[in-house]
Amino acid sequence: MPSGPRWRDYFVATLAVGAVAAVGAPLLGTFDLANVAMLFPLVVLVAAVRLGRGPAVLAAFLSVALFDFFFVHPHFTFAVSDFQYLLTFAVLLAVALITAALAARLGEQRDAAETRGREARLLCGTAQALSAAVSAEEIGALRAQSVFTLDGNAPESLRETYASLFSTALERVHYQAEAERRRVEAEAERMRSALLATLSHDLRTPLTALAGLAESLPLAGPPLPASQAELADAIRTEALRIHALARDLLDLARLQSGTVTLRREWLPIEEVVGAALRAQGAAIGAHELTLALPDSLPLVELDPVLMERVLCNLIENAAHHTPCGGQITVGAVATGNTLTLAVSDNGPGLPAAGSPPAGTGLGLVIVRAIIEAHGGTMNIDSPPGGGVRVNLHLPLSTPPLSPELEE
Repeated sequence: MPSGPRWRDYFVATLAVGAVAAVGAPLLGTFDLANVAMLFPLVVLVAAVRLGRGPAVLAAFLSVALFDFFFVHPHFTFAVSDFQYLLTFAVLLAVALITAALAARLGEQRDAAETRGREARLLCGTAQALSAAVSAEEIGALRAQSVFTLDGNAPESLRETYASLFSTALERVHYQAEAERRRVEAEAERMRSALLATLSHDLRTPLTALAGLAESLPLAGPPLPASQAELADAIRTEALRIHALARDLLDLARLQSGTVTLRREWLPIEEVVGAALRAQGAAIGAHELTLALPDSLPLVELDPVLMERVLCNLIENAAHHTPCGGQITVGAVATGNTLTLAVSDNGPGLPAAGSPPAGTGLGLVIVRAIIEAHGGTMNIDSPPGGGVRVNLHLPLSTPPLSPELEE
């Protein structure tokens, strides 16, 4: 059943038609009946625009009834003496109903346009507020506010648009925060690499001088007593060790900053292993060395200098953590598109599952950085006989044909 205000609209429409009939009655002697009849479609039009379709239809029927009752002979009765007035009534009713329908449709379109304009203003204001929001908390506050802004009759499309706006704003804030976090991390990494490079570079020159001075002490004058000669040798050894540490720091900074350019060559892995073994001959010393390098190993594209550095670090670590007479094994195997190069020992093994042995320093960090620069990976485990095994996994690809084979 229509509510109170709706019934008032019908009542107003009835009063309006009655007022037109009251105004038109005195004009009947002055104006022609057809002219007076035109007042009724006018009130129907106003009722349709201001009150809606239902009151306008009521006004249309009341207009025909009152026109018949007050203006058509015999007056003050609904009887019709001339049947031609039936056509007048029909035309008047049709015009009134059509006018009511068109005016009501125009009013509905006006209301819809006003609603869309109000929704557009709400969306525009919300979008402007969201564009200024810089945190998820601010967006949450705006979302809570929008819940009170939207009434229960808001269309689903408007609610979906609001949800899309807030979702987009949250994504924007998230990606902005992520970009800022990555920028801060990159800046911190850049500063750390610059600090390491500066520190290691500034340390290498005085350390080299210190090692040279310690080495020249026995040659500077009379032979030193045994205790002083031993002390000078210890100074030289420690200076060289710190010099190597500074070199490792500088190399690590360069590797992590991406400034190192790999000078790749197609080489058999046996050549790189042989060069590393010759360089670490003194470190291997009294250890038992085992090579497991099949003849069928393919060529590998790598930087021979950096890869020799990798093997030297691994062999030095293995010799350092293996007692005299212990075994050091260097082996390689090709599986699919990967060459696995392993350096193992039978020393005390890993202190904890998967962790590197104590005292390896920057060696393994540099090894991992070089292997990753080659597109490979590194992992550490324990061989069946105990000890530590470092596995280097390098990608394999098809080497180019030699000029002789191409011809």
